[in-house]
Amino acid sequence: MQAHHPHRGHPADQRSSTSPAERDPLGAASPPDTSCPAPGTCDHGNPPADLDRYDAVLFDWDGTLVNSHPLNFRGLSRACANWGLTLNESFYTSRIGTSGAELISELAAATGARVPIDEVVAQCLDLILDEIAELRTYRPVVQLAESLHGRLHLAIASGGARRAVHAGLDATGLRPLFTDVITGEDAPRGKPDPGLFLLTATRLAVAPARCLVYEDSPEGVQAAKAAGMHVVDVRCFRT
Repeated sequence: MQAHHPHRGHPADQRSSTSPAERDPLGAASPPDTSCPAPGTCDHGNPPADLDRYDAVLFDWDGTLVNSHPLNFRGLSRACANWGLTLNESFYTSRIGTSGAELISELAAATGARVPIDEVVAQCLDLILDEIAELRTYRPVVQLAESLHGRLHLAIASGGARRAVHAGLDATGLRPLFTDVITGEDAPRGKPDPGLFLLTATRLAVAPARCLVYEDSPEGVQAAKAAGMHVVDVRCFRT
């Protein structure tokens, strides 16, 4: 059974054929970017014109709502170094969207090293949490979430570590926006496997086809599509 819609405000808020300026009362949207990875399907930071087709909006966390790349890379590279692994930033960047445990497993396999993956992940997490106050948001994406809050169910669907995501929500003050928070520990496999998104839809009691996803990584986009959800790549408007 699908969940009931949360209160969506006045009927005037439920527009289907208005201009971007009218659909963005907070002024959050950026103009169309010629380098947009999804031309023709991206609203460039505006609430979608066909908002009524959705019951829930799922946001990735790292790289979508927050610029956690510097903190995550520093934490993971330092933790890996403690076990003799060298994490190259280009390798890390190419695997954004992959869980830390899976990334460490790939790195260890590539070098033939045997490391206690859970312990490396735990050390990485501690290092990230030490610097969590430095976490910065992508304001255009946050403003988009704020404009949708109260109109649809909003949830976090992140492959990140539970402690890191929840600490980040508290550090940035974003927690009140979201009905539920699903993280990497909640699903057996990370993105591009669709399980994380499907679990989030189940928790919200919303059909996958009625979910809109905001993502920043190829793995995340692939996972959302595999889950049968519409997905928007935020990279053209998040900065």
